[in-house]
Amino acid sequence: MINTRTSALIFVTALAVTSLVGCTGTSAPASTPSGGSTPSGTTSTPPTPTPTAEPRIEDPADPGTWIIHEAGVGPIDVGGDFTSTLAGLTGSWTNDTANCSWSAWWMAADSAYGISFVRGTESETAPIREISVYSAAETPAVVPGPVTEDGLGIGATMAEVLAAYPDAQEGVSTMGSDTWLMLPSATDAHVFFAFRENSDTAWDVTVTTGAEPSYEVCG
Repeated sequence: MINTRTSALIFVTALAVTSLVGCTGTSAPASTPSGGSTPSGTTSTPPTPTPTAEPRIEDPADPGTWIIHEAGVGPIDVGGDFTSTLAGLTGSWTNDTANCSWSAWWMAADSAYGISFVRGTESETAPIREISVYSAAETPAVVPGPVTEDGLGIGATMAEVLAAYPDAQEGVSTMGSDTWLMLPSATDAHVFFAFRENSDTAWDVTVTTGAEPSYEVCG
């Protein structure tokens, strides 16, 4: 016979088991983080930065580093003093004081191009009025000489000049058969790219206060 104490123990044990079963139940599913689909393992490659051209550094002793702009070419300035400018240049510059004292010129060692500048002829103290970078080649090609800040000089094509300077004005020489493109300017001087007849490659780049590049300087 089961005594009273044993019955009570059986009852308490059964009650405890029932309570445990009721507490366990079925676990709730883990919540899914919000924010859309799970990111994939791949990552996008950042765009490669476009290289920036190194700024051109002028060396007064090296015409190949000079920049052509509306104020002049390298250390030669439109409006500058002819005598002191010539005295400050290094290299084999020529000034024919007997026949063409108002002009000075220089030629590259390989004769690929030359540079000249002239003052006004009204007096010996007249300022520099024109500077030219030119090629004597029958078919001009790009040379390692002075260029504009956009990298254009002898050998540049009409299309290249117009692409860089869409406001350039086209013209025809009043003497000879050259055509030219005159770049816009905020001063009295302009940069001209000159092209021979039936050619679209520049043979001459001139900075001048004149209405067009001179046909000849010492004629």
